[in-house]
Amino acid sequence: MIPTQHSGRVSLVTMVLVFVLVAVYRCLHIGPNELSWDVFGYYIHLPATFVHGDPMLRDIGWLRELLAQRPEVSGTLYQVTQAPDGSPMYFFLMGMSLLYLPFFLLGHAAAGLTAQPMDGFSQPYQITMALGALVYTWIGLVHLRRILLSFFSDRMAAWLIILVTIGTNWFHFMTVKNLETANFLFVLMAVLVWNTIQWHRTERLRNIVWIAISLALITLVKPSEVLAVLIPVFWGVHDRASWATQWDRAVRLRAQVFKAMGVGLVVVLPQMLYWWKLTGSPVFDSYQNPGVGLDLWRPHVADALFSFKKGWLLYTPVMAFALVGFFHLRKKRPDLFPVILGSFLLSFWIICSWSEWWYGASYSVRPMMTTYVLLSIPLGFCMEAIVRTSLPVRIGLFGLQGLLIALNLFQTWQHHNGILDPYRTTKDYYLAIFGRTAVPPGAEWTKSVERSFDGSYSFTNPEQYRRMNIGHYDFEEKDHEHPDHYVQDTLLHSQVFRLDGNVQFSPSIRNSYGALTDRDHIRIKARVRMLIPEGFEGEGPCLVFTMERQEGSYGYVTSCPDTSQRGRWIDVVLENMPPPAREPGDRLICYVWHRSASPIFIDDLSVDVFVVK
Repeated sequence: MIPTQHSGRVSLVTMVLVFVLVAVYRCLHIGPNELSWDVFGYYIHLPATFVHGDPMLRDIGWLRELLAQRPEVSGTLYQVTQAPDGSPMYFFLMGMSLLYLPFFLLGHAAAGLTAQPMDGFSQPYQITMALGALVYTWIGLVHLRRILLSFFSDRMAAWLIILVTIGTNWFHFMTVKNLETANFLFVLMAVLVWNTIQWHRTERLRNIVWIAISLALITLVKPSEVLAVLIPVFWGVHDRASWATQWDRAVRLRAQVFKAMGVGLVVVLPQMLYWWKLTGSPVFDSYQNPGVGLDLWRPHVADALFSFKKGWLLYTPVMAFALVGFFHLRKKRPDLFPVILGSFLLSFWIICSWSEWWYGASYSVRPMMTTYVLLSIPLGFCMEAIVRTSLPVRIGLFGLQGLLIALNLFQTWQHHNGILDPYRTTKDYYLAIFGRTAVPPGAEWTKSVERSFDGSYSFTNPEQYRRMNIGHYDFEEKDHEHPDHYVQDTLLHSQVFRLDGNVQFSPSIRNSYGALTDRDHIRIKARVRMLIPEGFEGEGPCLVFTMERQEGSYGYVTSCPDTSQRGRWIDVVLENMPPPAREPGDRLICYVWHRSASPIFIDDLSVDVFVVK
C-alpha cells in the first residue's frame, strides 16, 4: 500500500511556531564556548585546514596552545589520536565538519570584517555555527512534517510535531546543544526516510541520490549508524512476495542504484583518502579507546530505559506511546511493521551496548534521537487509536501527554541550569530535585561519586570505604625470571629489586575489578620505595596504574618522582579513581616502569583498594 500525501495549514503553522520557539531560545543561549569538548573534536578539521593550512593535522602545537589558553574548551586533547606510525590523527570522522563548513566560512568572513581573530574560535565563529545549525533543524522539521503527512491528517501531523519536538530530548539538542551529532543525525535520518518513501512511490533518480547522500553523511557522522541502509533496502518488505518486488525494482532501476552509489562514494571519498594517506588503508577505526566501546553481548537495557541517571523512558516518557503504537502499526501498516520495528530494535540494541551507555553529559539517552523519525509513525498510529476511544479516556490520555511535554521542558531547563546533574543523578537526588527550581540543602550528598575530567583527584570521604590490600612485593624472595636483579641494600638491610636497561618493568600487582567489588567505582592508592643513585642519567622511573582488557589498556596514570632526589630512599605514591570498568573481568595492574639504562632500586611495591562499604 502506497501512502498518500495530505496537505494542510495546521501542521505548517505548528512547524513554523516550533521553529520560532527553538530559534529564539537558541539565540538567547549562545555561549562563548559553543565549540568545546566533543564539538571541538568534530570541528577541528576546519581550522586545521583553513586557518593553519594543515588538513592532515601534522602539527598539533596550536591545539595544545589553544587548550592551555582556554582550558574550558576541553579537559584533555582526547579529540586527537595516533595513526599507526605515531603521527597525530583526528579522533572523529569529518562528517560533522562537512556539515559545519558553510557556517564556518561565514564565521571566517565575519571575523575578517569585524577585525576579530580569524582563528576559528573567536566569537563570530561561535555565533555563525550555533545559528547555522538552526538551518539544519529547519530541514529536519520540514522533512518530518512531510513524512507525517504521508500517513496522517493535517491536525494529527501537527500534534505529532509537538510531541516529537518539545515533548522529547530533541528540544535540548535543537537548542543549547544543536551543534552535537544528535541534532544532525535526526535531520539526516528525516531526509533519508522521506526520500525512501518518495523513491518507492515515484522511482525518481533525485530521491535515491538523496538517500545515498544522507546515508554517506550519517556514516561519516556516526559510523555505527551505517545500518540505516536497511531502511531503504527493506522498506515495504514484509513477506517473500514483497521482497521479490523490491529485488525486481532494484534490478530494473540498477542504473539509478549505481549512480546513487557513486554519489555516496564521492561524499565519503575525502575521509577514505585521509585514512589511506595516514594508514595505508581506505577504512580505519580511529576510535581507539579500549575503555569505551561496543559490548554487543552485554547491553545495558534496563539502565538505558529506566535509570535515574539517564533512563530514556524516565526523561522522555512520551515515547512510551510510540512503543505502544507498534501494536497499531502492525494492524494498520503490516508492510512497514518489519522495517520500522527491526530498525528500532537494532538501533536500540547497539545504543544500549555502548559501554558508556549514558553518553556523557547528554539529556536523556542522546542517540535515541536517531530513532525518532521512524518512531513518529507508530506514535501517530497510537494517537489515532486514542482518538477513537471514549471521550473521558481521550481527555485523560491527551492531558497526560500535555503533562509529559511540560515535564520534558522543565527537566530540560533543570539540566541546562545545572539542577539536574548530567553525570551523577541518582534516585534519591532525582526525587530531591523533582519539580524544584533550585537544589535543596543536603541533596548534593545523594549524588553518585564525582569523577574528574582533567586528571585531578581528591579523596574527601574515606569513612564510607573499606580498605583492602590487593598486593605487596617486599622482594625478599627471588622469582625465576630475574633472579640476578635481586640485590641486598645496606641502608635498608633488606633485599631490593634493580631496574635497568635490561629489565625496565617491575613485577606487577594484578587483580580483576569484579573480584573486588560490584559497585560503579573504586579508589586506589599505590606506593613504592625508590632509590635513584648518584650519577643517574636519563628519564626517571614512574609508578604506573592502568586498567587492561583484551583490546588494550585504559585509565593509564603515572606518578614520576623528581630525579634530583638522588642517593636516598624516597616514597612514591599514586592515588586515583580508575574509570568505570567495561566488564568485571577487566584487570587492575600496577607496576614500576623504568625509562633509562641507568639502574635504580625499588622496594615495598604495594596497592591498596578502597571499595564502598
